[in-house]
Amino acid sequence: MIVIGDLSLPRRACYPVVGAVLGTFTALCGLAALARGDVLGLRRHARQERHRLVRWFHAAAVAELPDRDPAGYVLLRALHAVAGGVVLIAAGAAALGYFGWALELTLVHRIPPMTSVVSLAVGAVGIYLCRQFALAVGHGDAATAMRYLGDDGTQRRLRELERTRAGVIGAVDDERRRIERTLHDGVQQRTVTLALQLGRVRRVLQRQNATALAGELDHAVDEATRLIADLREVAWRIYPSVLDERGLEAALRDLPAHTTMRLWLELRIDREPPTAIAAAAYFVVAEAVTNATKHSGAEEISVSVTQLPDRVVTVVRDEGIGGADPEGGGLTGLRRRVAALDGVFEVHSPAGGPTTVTAELPCAS
Repeated sequence: MIVIGDLSLPRRACYPVVGAVLGTFTALCGLAALARGDVLGLRRHARQERHRLVRWFHAAAVAELPDRDPAGYVLLRALHAVAGGVVLIAAGAAALGYFGWALELTLVHRIPPMTSVVSLAVGAVGIYLCRQFALAVGHGDAATAMRYLGDDGTQRRLRELERTRAGVIGAVDDERRRIERTLHDGVQQRTVTLALQLGRVRRVLQRQNATALAGELDHAVDEATRLIADLREVAWRIYPSVLDERGLEAALRDLPAHTTMRLWLELRIDREPPTAIAAAAYFVVAEAVTNATKHSGAEEISVSVTQLPDRVVTVVRDEGIGGADPEGGGLTGLRRRVAALDGVFEVHSPAGGPTTVTAELPCAS
């Protein structure tokens, strides 16, 4: 049972009415977000509605709900909020009008006292019933919030936490496997080649063949140079140090140095996001660019990163052949990384292109 706080004080007598009328209009905003499919917008709307219930109805029980199913909440509350609001506005206008008419008859036209008392009493009762109806609307709204936004028992919450943890662990394991493949196929092979070259240098030195020795040393130096480049590339892919040193925008502007394709950057980052959000945004862009470079066949890639008051939006687009598999290993890893931060990840890649990878990461202002 949802308990609406005590609103009996005279200065709060109108709170339920104001809250219910506001809820009528905000319900329409929620329906607009639902129609757009704006998941983050729905969660933001749900938070605002919980604040409204706390502010105008003192429904403290909804203050810290986790917004589990904002779409269901928005849809159901819109039905009773709009209908209840229309009835409340119409009935309230009628009750206030009648009370004002009765007051005018009493003060101006001097009707008989008994008729005056009855008329004023009827108007007052109408106003009181409107207030009670507003409380009922608020009670229904709070109950809907508890049903759709709150936890459905301890076991369900535990299952949700287990799925989230499994997704995070899966993302970490995938990243470790990718690093292992990179080290095995790149750095290790370069190291073996360098060791062989140095072995040849030693054998030539033993035969004291100076000309051949110079050539072998040149090969060894070349292999060492390539090995250093590979090590730097691996370190960059694991975590670019510039991200910590100079921030997200600087790290993104360093991306063209690591791809052979033309990269167009459109960055609108007013302030540095939290570390976890910045890292996720960077790796989404970097991995999407890497995938496009390897598989799209496009000549250029466009990257847009925009910081909004409540989220960071990254969009990577290429005009290649399309057909990217959203369930592929790399994209699945990105989806898990974004989901671990309560964000939204989408891939749109019809056959023939273009391919667009979009991530929205919540970022409190």
